[in-house]
Amino acid sequence: MPISDYNPIALIEAMLFASPEPVPEEKIREYLQLDGAETKKYLSMLSERYAREESGLSLIEKNGNYTVGTKIILGEAVARFLKSRKSPYLSPAALEVLSIAAYNAPVTKTYIAQIRGIPSSEIVESLVEKNLLRENGKLDLPGRPMSYVTTEKFLAVFGLDSLDDLPLPETLLPAKDEENDNPADNS
Repeated sequence: MPISDYNPIALIEAMLFASPEPVPEEKIREYLQLDGAETKKYLSMLSERYAREESGLSLIEKNGNYTVGTKIILGEAVARFLKSRKSPYLSPAALEVLSIAAYNAPVTKTYIAQIRGIPSSEIVESLVEKNLLRENGKLDLPGRPMSYVTTEKFLAVFGLDSLDDLPLPETLLPAKDEENDNPADNS
């Protein structure tokens, strides 16, 4: 059946649902052979359909890339469901490696190991398989180590538009007064 025989809104919805990563608007436009105005119209209609109270989904747009996700208002309930059916998606060690990569990209496995104080090659490889990190090319250093950076999927998973949206590192540390505020010292 020719692509033009399908309902364009249903086809966009199916494409976004099936895609493991957000889909650029231009890819939707090219695949469906639409012009820019038609593509925006169909995306808007899909978004309006999801905006209705009876839908649990929403159309998410970040930097011209689209995906289908759970409505924010249902996030906590869905998170409880997902937590009850399987173990956590990322270990604390994996989250640590991701934070090192996000704040210091590009990074090498050796750099990550130096920061963590423990070899991290297996964790890096696991994150590459999950498409949260990607190879960024070899560095011009002795041994020509591979460098790694975070991916668009990383941004989507953590609800970021860009790495600039990460909290500043100094805001993640306890304040000096809090560090010294030990109730045992008040005797």
